Amino acid sequence: MQILHYVGDRIVDLPPGALADALARRDGVLWVDMEGPTADDQRVLADVFKFHPLAIEDTLKQSQRAKLEEYEGYYFMTLHAIRQAQRGTSVGLQEIDLFYGPHYVVTSHPQHVPAIDEARTRLAKAGGSMRDHPDYVLYTIVDSAVDTYFPVIDRLDATFDRLEDHLFSRPSPRTLDQLFHVKRNLLQLRRAATPLRDMFNGLTRRDTEVIRPQTLVYYRDVYDHLLRITDLVDTHRDLLTGAMEIYLTVISNRLNEVVKVLTVITALLGAGGMITGFYGMNFERTLPPFAWRYGALAALLLILGTWTAALILFRRLRWL
Repeated sequence: MQILHYVGDRIVDLPPGALADALARRDGVLWVDMEGPTADDQRVLADVFKFHPLAIEDTLKQSQRAKLEEYEGYYFMTLHAIRQAQRGTSVGLQEIDLFYGPHYVVTSHPQHVPAIDEARTRLAKAGGSMRDHPDYVLYTIVDSAVDTYFPVIDRLDATFDRLEDHLFSRPSPRTLDQLFHVKRNLLQLRRAATPLRDMFNGLTRRDTEVIRPQTLVYYRDVYDHLLRITDLVDTHRDLLTGAMEIYLTVISNRLNEVVKVLTVITALLGAGGMITGFYGMNFERTLPPFAWRYGALAALLLILGTWTAALILFRRLRWL
């Protein structure tokens, strides 16, 4: 547990034992960050902050949908930052559960979240008059989490452009697997961003006592970012669907070309087989006769002539 007390221009790092006294004084803003939460953290949520048991239970159950719930005297919010692997395009959701009251902000997450570190850095650089209010602290945390979406979208966009080039040059089943991988990642982003966008749409349109009018413009900026994210995700999903259709079309055309070539080869071999089969029959007299010394050469020339005539015919019919 890390407790930061923002009082004017000062940032005080408090020990857990001083939390109750700092909360009772109601001066400045308390930011309590919990990684877990552990059993001791749960007791703090229940005994010190007096949070509702259902809200505390939600901090223990991960993979929840982004939501905003109002309790007596505080709000409970669930949102997601994006964790991206250093290599590749795999993305994962990092859930952040957040309690927001008149003089405090409490965050809980099961693992380390880089967006939380980024929020601490931003608040350390912000002016004392700004971070002395909990709505600005809340904005900084949420905005840091939302900003993690854009690098992921940019990397997915670069990957999609590369795969799109491969579709026309050398499509393969591996390309299709990568397209499905990108599609799954886009679904992950949409599952996290869409409910968060709807939540902030309602939050910026309602009158709340804990969000000041002068801070509301920052929340609208977050909502604008979420609109951009969902629009980009939907656009990439449409492009991805079109790319999959292009892949299937290219593969189908290649198959048609292969079948056409095989058909021509079969027709030529059939013509040669018919000629050789004719001379394989047991007749005493044939044209040319079996005893003719140039009979084999004549048969070979007849086969070659038949093939040449067939190729010319196929070319005129535009089958080749």
